[in-house]
Amino acid sequence: MKSICNKAKFGTAGFPVNFFADKAGGGKNRDNIFVWLQNKGLNALELQCTYGIKMKDDQAVKYRKLAEEYGIYLSIHAPYYISLASKNKEVVERSKQEVVKGFKLAGLLDATRIIFHPGGGYGKGEAERKAGLQQLIDALNEVGKQLDTSRIRIYPEIGGKVNQLGSLDEIIEICKQVKYARPCLDLAHLHARENGSLKSKESIVKALKKVETELGRTALEETHFHMYPVSYGAGGEQAHKTFAERIETSQINLFESDDRYYPRAEDYIAAIKELKLSPVTICEAHNTQDVGAMLMKEFWEHGI
Repeated sequence: MKSICNKAKFGTAGFPVNFFADKAGGGKNRDNIFVWLQNKGLNALELQCTYGIKMKDDQAVKYRKLAEEYGIYLSIHAPYYISLASKNKEVVERSKQEVVKGFKLAGLLDATRIIFHPGGGYGKGEAERKAGLQQLIDALNEVGKQLDTSRIRIYPEIGGKVNQLGSLDEIIEICKQVKYARPCLDLAHLHARENGSLKSKESIVKALKKVETELGRTALEETHFHMYPVSYGAGGEQAHKTFAERIETSQINLFESDDRYYPRAEDYIAAIKELKLSPVTICEAHNTQDVGAMLMKEFWEHGI
């Protein structure tokens, strides 16, 4: 029987700066990313289609074969401009087509997870926000009728800005009403939009238990994670940080002594271990996605 450590997956969002800087193992040839990640001890890659799904079919098939060869789990991040809650019907229709294109690419890559931002476009006010959320849900259910959702799932991601759709409650509601949806918990976004809510293992466990209570154990086990530290302000997320960065002394609260940015890698790993999860974890630490992913994997395998 394989240990739980062998089931967990840690990887990067896109192609790290360190990959391009590595002339021997990475460099200009993006096809090298798979062996490069394997050599780092990592086993996941989230392909960033954030500015459009433009990958050619033959390239997708090539990536699938390389991912299989080097044991790299693939997921896709759909375009930022998807806006299923928009008041503009043309924007909604184009967004639906992007979802369709995402499913086609996922099939070619043999990827089973498509992450997307619920976004905005619904207008101002609580009533409009709720209407926009329901419109998004209805649009996903409508477009799902023309998709093969037996293997591929769509993952609405927690939004980093307070004025965006994508609170934890909203992500849960989408997953309740859309059978082929699962949560993407960007814990940095959650921390930022909730004014610094994830400063301990216990706070992360609380958020994960809410998913389990509302959606069930299977949904929690299939949850996709984005994990890295972040700075934030009144409106939510400001900037991605590295796990090694420290807050300037002048910016630390009088009652706090810790100068690190949150959420912390050790708190996250302790939380998923406590709940006996072995998830896919994608690191989006600023220009150090690989370093952050390796740090979390080290904590996972060898303790904190």
